[in-house]
Amino acid sequence: MENKLLKYLGCNKRYVINLVSKLIEIPTVNPPGENYEKMAAFLESECRKLKLVTRKYITPKSVLDKHRVNGGSKRVNLVADLNTGCKKILHINSHYDVVPATDNWKTDPFKAIVKGGRVYGRGSEDMKGNIASVLFALKALKDCGMKPKINIQLSFTPDEEIGGKTGLGYLVEKMLVKADYAMSEGYSGNYVSVGNKGVLWAEVEVIGKSAHGSMPYKGVNSFERMNMLVNELERLKNKILKRKTRHNMRDAISKNPSFVMGGLLEGGVKVNIVPGITKFSIDRRLIPEENISAAKKEIEAVIGKFNARYKDSKVNIRFVSQENPAISKKDSAFFKIVSRAVEITTGKYANFSVMPGATDMRYFMREGIPSIGYSASGGEKWHSDNEFVYISSLVNTAKVYALIMSNLS
Repeated sequence: MENKLLKYLGCNKRYVINLVSKLIEIPTVNPPGENYEKMAAFLESECRKLKLVTRKYITPKSVLDKHRVNGGSKRVNLVADLNTGCKKILHINSHYDVVPATDNWKTDPFKAIVKGGRVYGRGSEDMKGNIASVLFALKALKDCGMKPKINIQLSFTPDEEIGGKTGLGYLVEKMLVKADYAMSEGYSGNYVSVGNKGVLWAEVEVIGKSAHGSMPYKGVNSFERMNMLVNELERLKNKILKRKTRHNMRDAISKNPSFVMGGLLEGGVKVNIVPGITKFSIDRRLIPEENISAAKKEIEAVIGKFNARYKDSKVNIRFVSQENPAISKKDSAFFKIVSRAVEITTGKYANFSVMPGATDMRYFMREGIPSIGYSASGGEKWHSDNEFVYISSLVNTAKVYALIMSNLS
């Protein structure tokens, strides 16, 4: 039966190409969160064609307000169930929001282009390609007359691109979804993600004193003061970068934490005015051995000493996002089935690794649910110009998901 399943998936790739193309052409850009209701309606229709039972949950305004999510569509979460009468549930999550298009696309980012074994379009790799592969896997099982040995629950959620707390995070917190095992986006090929680094985002505000540009001595230049602070933070950064995780990661350099300043930068109002306020961001990624509390204290200590030294300026910091590292609970039976599916499909042994970037799988991992990430690949052009997904990867990813669905119990 497995050979029949794999042959079906190899011979019917037009389905997955058409499906990912339709998904790309519903521009679910976040921020602010566009066309969510249209996307949920489309996905619900596709799920019902596969005989899944669907229901929708709208994230309440109180939750949106708590997490400072404003504008855009209603936050629609779609859950779809295939009840096979089994005791356990495999939950597969997909986020349907995408980041805005960048500046140098050669084509319309929201018009799917099929060319050279690739499908181009915003969200093709992150992660509408995966949505298409998961539904393709379910269609293959249905058309081949194969019944999964486990109940399948799918969720299609918004707002992963802004942290996921108003999407999958909300569903998990309110126990609106169930899982004995969970899957979502992650690595590709023979790599499988089993965790992710932690995330600490901060906004730093340096307050000086404005003055006329011809008399700078009457002011305190917040930009220059910011540069001095950045030099102090660079010393902390160098200390942090010497740390290394014991966990397996795909790339050796990813074994270290990271510390990026200036992703956002704001300041100044006019060329002849000494800037009075300058702001910049910090993006700190934590290895599994670190924690948010300690990471915050390190940064706050540098700022505290800086404020004590320079009384004529003031530095404020606001932490805007904080997520501890997440590692999946080990489950040998689940991991063995995933490993076999990857090996059959790719011809290579599965390599279970921690990802440097955060995904919504952390919400399940924190509940102690064995969780892995696996995705269709497009050369890792997430969030960049001319994003694409390989058609061969769409098919192979569907094979991996179908093999897992048909063997996990």
